[in-house]
Amino acid sequence: MRSSSHVEVDFPDNASADAAMKAISHEGDIGGRSKMSLSKKGSTLRLDIDAQDVVALRACLNACLRALQVFEGIEVRK
Repeated sequence: MRSSSHVEVDFPDNASADAAMKAISHEGDIGGRSKMSLSKKGSTLRLDIDAQDVVALRACLNACLRALQVFEGIEVRK
């Protein structure tokens, strides 16, 4: 069963959104059963994930959200 998800994350500025986009751009290549594309509009980052099944979707989402959580922790400590 094909599954997909769209996630939008707002950042305080364009520079932070650009840095986050670069930081998580490789996360969608996990396992080969999911594809992730990133786009940015202003300071909003959009993740579009298409997966072959729910398990692959969840794995890709978890990887992306974990990377964003780490990025957020780094940004807060500055």
